[in-house]
Amino acid sequence: MKVLIINPPTCTGRKYIREGRCEQRLDSFQYVMVPISLPMIAGALKSKRHDVKIVDCIAMNATVEELKKEITTVQPELLIFNMSTATSSSDVEVVKQLRSVTQAHFTAIGNHVTSLPEETLRSSELDSIVRREPELTVCDLAEALSLDGDLAKVLGISYKSKTGEIYHNQDRPFNENLDDLPFAARELLENDRYMLPVINEPYTLIITSRGCPYSCIYCTASQYYGKKLRVRSPVNVVNEIEECLNVHKIRNFTMWADTFNQNRDFVLGLCNEIKKRGLEKKIRWMANSRVDHMDQAILREMKAAGCIGISYGVESGVDSILKNMKKGASADQAKQAVQWTKESGIEVLTHIIFGLPGETRETIRQTMKYIKELDPDYAQFYCAIPFPKTELETLAKNNGWISTFDYSKYELNQPILNLPELSIEELQKARINAYREFYLRPSYIWKRIKKINGFRNLVLNFKQATSFIKNWILKDSSYKNPISANIK
Repeated sequence: MKVLIINPPTCTGRKYIREGRCEQRLDSFQYVMVPISLPMIAGALKSKRHDVKIVDCIAMNATVEELKKEITTVQPELLIFNMSTATSSSDVEVVKQLRSVTQAHFTAIGNHVTSLPEETLRSSELDSIVRREPELTVCDLAEALSLDGDLAKVLGISYKSKTGEIYHNQDRPFNENLDDLPFAARELLENDRYMLPVINEPYTLIITSRGCPYSCIYCTASQYYGKKLRVRSPVNVVNEIEECLNVHKIRNFTMWADTFNQNRDFVLGLCNEIKKRGLEKKIRWMANSRVDHMDQAILREMKAAGCIGISYGVESGVDSILKNMKKGASADQAKQAVQWTKESGIEVLTHIIFGLPGETRETIRQTMKYIKELDPDYAQFYCAIPFPKTELETLAKNNGWISTFDYSKYELNQPILNLPELSIEELQKARINAYREFYLRPSYIWKRIKKINGFRNLVLNFKQATSFIKNWILKDSSYKNPISANIK
């Protein structure tokens, strides 16, 4: 079967990241994130001898019209769309426009369609939805379509019958052995389009585990990959790293997991395997981690194995806010983890969320004081978004905090929650001021300049910083309350 896997363009021309629970405007990260789910699906389909192609319209700057031409040329029988909450209305429109050039089966993957399969199918011309982790389900869907078109026994999908009725098949059990999955088919991507900022070299994502046992009220991770932690073997992960290094000439990696350091034995085993094969000087890698699972011994091993950066979900510097969001970690634990990480020689990125339950002007002030004391190498400031089917959505609905149900507004760079003591205008002002307070400190600017090697990298970093400030901070400085007509 001919299959085309698509990361679609948007009708607005604005670029978005659609990868698992990481759904946000491209300007926030200043680099094109590898949509790793797409080559992972492609690898699984290729192992079943399907003819597969990937079109990443975000990385390729491709328009809807260019995508139509590609479909006309390839003549696929199955189209797989990557969809997210913020782009859902645009994605539905793109799907509608593509119907004029093909009668192929249309399906979609992603957190949004997993959370809202009925709503998505009723509002679109999609034929089916793939719920939760997609690789094995997509393979079963392709097989069913290749045989008799009977979708009733394909676990993990929702679909429309020929007469328009919508059916929701039973969930597919999560894949317990991630080593069984084929490696991502990176040969189907234009890998040099995915560049890391600051370093300015190609990079890729390596999935190390799936599942998160924690209950953060805003997070969609457990909906998509479940609560049970499932890890790949260190040998399997490093085999994929070697393939990337030797075949695709990629030496920079982000270890992609809901929580990379949840399993201590895995982290130590991975570091040992990297060193065992003599790769620690050949590669550079980063990972996200929980502050309450970090210690100095792990950091020493990670550094020795080539780790150059760790991102922590700090979220807030106020313990009452952390308790309200069910983080399961404290501000003191975050402070200790960041300190240890900096002492180890690994750079730190912290993520902070404004607008969680209990947030006030005073808690924001305390968090900003706290973050400047932590002094990480980088900081991202977001707004709490009540994504579909999360506990935060339920809480916000019950309290009347949600100002709009227009999903195109569900971006992490703009608030939509009117809290008892903070309006959305105040939250947006706080987010913008946070960036200015953190990044425009003379001491911070001088520290970053000293770390830049060479004039070319200085110019590139300046351009990236300028674009970041313009598109991710200043562009939204005049943000207004969403139109009240959107309130339901």
